[in-house]
Amino acid sequence: MKVDMHFHSNLSDGYLSKDELIKRAYDQKLDFIALTDHDRVSYGFADEVSKYGIKSTNSVEISSYNKKHNKSLHLTFYAKEISKEIKDKINEVIEAKVGLIKKQVDFFNQIGFQIDLEEMYKYYVSFGRKYESLNKFDIVRFMFLNPNNVLLAQKINDGNKIDVEGFYLKFLKRGGEKFDKYAVIINDYEVPIETCLDFVNKTSGVLSMAHPNVTFRKGGIEEFERVLPYYIENSGINAIEINAKATKIWVESILKNKEKYGLYLTFGSDFHKDGLDDGKHGYFGEQNEFISSELLKESFLEYEDKIIKKG
Repeated sequence: MKVDMHFHSNLSDGYLSKDELIKRAYDQKLDFIALTDHDRVSYGFADEVSKYGIKSTNSVEISSYNKKHNKSLHLTFYAKEISKEIKDKINEVIEAKVGLIKKQVDFFNQIGFQIDLEEMYKYYVSFGRKYESLNKFDIVRFMFLNPNNVLLAQKINDGNKIDVEGFYLKFLKRGGEKFDKYAVIINDYEVPIETCLDFVNKTSGVLSMAHPNVTFRKGGIEEFERVLPYYIENSGINAIEINAKATKIWVESILKNKEKYGLYLTFGSDFHKDGLDDGKHGYFGEQNEFISSELLKESFLEYEDKIIKKG
């Protein structure tokens, strides 16, 4: 059995169209795929892939926020039916994100960076992206194309050289050393985890903690295992993802906690584009090397019984 339950198209921050992804799934003989674009429900996708003999369901990757731990969290949500009420709530994130990007660019320009918002839009659209899908990392990546911006980034980094990812993590990612000084914040930009609990209750869906090996890379397994019970109780999380790039010790921790709390498992590559070899994102359809085909099949059938058969 071959599945990929977490990947992105150019409707969010991926670089391939839905049609291109479906063709790959067919060529690679995948049995089940779930399109999890950021804050965009994959309506109609299951019907499209069914024409190729591939199973799917409605799915989305939700940008959520845990106020208690001051942490952003990505949750992949799967349900046979996702209501307009839920879709509208998730769509608010997209609208807020567009405003957030504009304000962040304005702030950077005010302190001396040179970023033309319209040129940035054109740059990413030329790669097949949608302008409303852009995030703060995209700002930094575009910003660093200008040597003058690179020099200013070094200057505000206390004179030390810094690359795109380092700048993003330090200046724009929640919890970063200089986040409070340089990152623009919009209230209620992300869906509160308590609202996600309501989503699960209304749909009997599966809500999975996406790529915990990435989300908790700073605090590690210790932080993950410490806060997991809180998320299960307050956000409705009833599954954990085994990301294609998770290490053996991460897989062991996930499997241990799956049994401890009676959770489902989901399996995803978090594919965005070809050639993205950063240790966090896999290629489309990639399976984690530390899980057996028997475990994948057994775990997927548990998921399938809840979502596809019972709905």
